[in-house]
Amino acid sequence: MMVAVISGATKGVGKTLAIYFASKGYQLALGARNTELLTALKQELESTYGVSVFVKSCDFSKKEETILFAKEVLAHYKKVDILVNNVGIYHIDSIIDEHEDFEMIMNTNLNSSYYLSKSIARNMCQNKSGHIFNICSILSKAVQPNAASYTISKHALKGLNDVLREDLRDDNVKVTAIYPGSINTSSWEGMIAPKELFVQPQDIVAIINTCLTISKNANVEEVVIKPMNKKY
Repeated sequence: MMVAVISGATKGVGKTLAIYFASKGYQLALGARNTELLTALKQELESTYGVSVFVKSCDFSKKEETILFAKEVLAHYKKVDILVNNVGIYHIDSIIDEHEDFEMIMNTNLNSSYYLSKSIARNMCQNKSGHIFNICSILSKAVQPNAASYTISKHALKGLNDVLREDLRDDNVKVTAIYPGSINTSSWEGMIAPKELFVQPQDIVAIINTCLTISKNANVEEVVIKPMNKKY
């Protein structure tokens, strides 16, 4: 059976993807910080779809926990077919202001994907198959000065994605970057925002589904998806 690994799997895009992959019969490995939400999602997916779901509480801003998560996933399943680097945090800041969040944002938005991809890609290369999806941002290609740390982290994630894509190509491993605009996720909780006008998690699922259904000799290298309303 096929195996999909998702970081940041208990809410928003991550949870929607977990449900999608389970509905397609994939076995799953899901990581997030909240153990209670992970356990509830595991029970829901296993009872509804009859698939195996491995879950582990993981703070993806921490290198050691991220590496251990990947190690335990590979020990549990032996072979991984899909990796979705989804975990990420948004933060409002200015580059000239002193703050303590820069390293945490870089660790979460960039380093987690680096260490997960490094571990999982070895397995994919050995099996000469696999697909890595990096959930980037339109701010991987643009600049938002009042979200400096986030913008920097997402530009760096684009660089990681592009290096992975070219490095793994000869081993028949596909790599796709998805660049969404504003998405209706829990990141907007507590904020007044017209979330119905945003890109929806189901839209990301539709993109990934398309990428997985094209021929084995073709790869969708990147997809930009934005709300129709240009304000967002």
